[in-house]
Amino acid sequence: MLEDDTHIVPPGVRQYENVVPRALLDEINATIDETRDSWQPADGRRATQTTARVVELLRQRGEFLRVEQQARATSQRWAVQKGLKVDGEPLCVLRCINCTLPAQSHLRHYDSHILTLLVPLRSAHGSGENGDLIVYRQPRHMLSAATNVMAKAWMIALRRLPLAMRRAQTQRDLSHQRCDRIVCVPGNVYAFNGFVTRHANLHVERGERRTLIVHYHDPGMTAGLRVVPRIWRAMRDRLVDGRSKQT
Repeated sequence: MLEDDTHIVPPGVRQYENVVPRALLDEINATIDETRDSWQPADGRRATQTTARVVELLRQRGEFLRVEQQARATSQRWAVQKGLKVDGEPLCVLRCINCTLPAQSHLRHYDSHILTLLVPLRSAHGSGENGDLIVYRQPRHMLSAATNVMAKAWMIALRRLPLAMRRAQTQRDLSHQRCDRIVCVPGNVYAFNGFVTRHANLHVERGERRTLIVHYHDPGMTAGLRVVPRIWRAMRDRLVDGRSKQT
């Protein structure tokens, strides 16, 4: 049974081991390599066709589908218990982070969706900081549109701090056992409630960390806040496209 292949590491995160075989990881990374150099912005948020292909390859494997279905069912039951109405299609994001992207590291946040599936595709080289997941132990309990918007707004403001300050905060929180470092192994799948669990990623010092993140079950508590960064990204992307055409 699927339950026999999972365990909690740490509390709040469910790890599914050996879901994606090595041959499939190689195929996925080869697919990414075909377009990686042309991604704008560099973290891959515009690589929608590549993202769709990666998801398609994963869902061709029965093991990933079983993991996805079980995690979604668990998340749906939690939403019902909390009286939350969820809607929307899954949101898939392919992230490729390296040392040139410090603004993508140590960004503590809550997700807008209840369930987050993290699928590591490639690990950065072993070092002090390789992009591993940081998960905070204490979940938030106040669930409302107002408290959610305030929490997300505060964390968006903190993202403006320099990398050194964001890194120092992570190190303090780890030393005081407020959070845990999840060693993200390619081939495994990690599931957690990103809506109530504060989390972040370490910086990448060498190499490139590649992950697919799939978000499910939107309770609709952003009150339009997440539209602002999406509008900003769309404007920036159009500017980048315009400059590319001019050259």
